[in-house]
Amino acid sequence: MRAATFVLLLVLALATIFNTECVKQKEQVDCRSYKKLPPGQDRSCPKIYMPICGSDGQTYNNECFFCSEVRKTDEKLKFAHFGRC
Repeated sequence: MRAATFVLLLVLALATIFNTECVKQKEQVDCRSYKKLPPGQDRSCPKIYMPICGSDGQTYNNECFFCSEVRKTDEKLKFAHFGRC
């Protein structure tokens, strides 16, 4: 009985420690190299499809489109994850 209790507590402790949902995604998008453009001017972005999901629930085609929108929103838009939303 003691061994079963010990094993159960050990499993619960390890599950808590290694909970993958709690681990933050290490990869982020760095938008520091994308400067804010004057009003009415659009950035020309490459047509490479590497989707990024923004905090607004919108999928952006690639880092360039995402970072352009980040700058337009004065940093209010945040990175959610790589891939489609």
